Amino acid sequence: MITLKHQHDDNDSNKFPNWLRPLELGLGSIAIILIVVTLTYPSITTATIIRLVSIVLLLIGIERIVIGIALPTPNKSYKLANIGLGPLIIALAIVIIFYPASHLVPPIALGTLALLFNGISKIMQGIIGKEIPKWSKTIFIGVGTLNIAVSALTLMVPSSGESILVRSISITLLVTGIQMIVSSLGIKQSHTKSQPRLR
Repeated sequence: MITLKHQHDDNDSNKFPNWLRPLELGLGSIAIILIVVTLTYPSITTATIIRLVSIVLLLIGIERIVIGIALPTPNKSYKLANIGLGPLIIALAIVIIFYPASHLVPPIALGTLALLFNGISKIMQGIIGKEIPKWSKTIFIGVGTLNIAVSALTLMVPSSGESILVRSISITLLVTGIQMIVSSLGIKQSHTKSQPRLR
């Protein structure tokens, strides 16, 4: 006897919590709004821009931890990497928030380290993550590479001027915020599609 049955793309062990998509959409949207403020209001002081950028880094660190915990993947090293890099990004962001003009440890240097960690995490998700479609993998790898490239350039050319470096980081984080929104939609599509199966 032939019966028609729906089969989800992912089995029960690969299901993800329903709150993950709106959370990523929310974090990405807040990140974009904050970065747009830093880029469109030139009268804002550099210290204020640094604080806003650090808040975005804080959101990204939270997103990395959530990804490591919530996304369904059997790869433990991938999950642990996200859970480990997320707190590092958060810690750096908190230091920058409270000490935006520190001379002992330049906040831009801390921000570039946070970008570096985020870039590594994004590339790992693009390469290892099986819960996202191929086009989204390409976005992850591209954004991760951009994060690493900007962090490397910022560390190698510190004499470019604080304002220029901060705005370069801001643009990179703007792209990252857009990626968070686009990728969350991609994950939704890849997990909610179902196909009929003959049995």
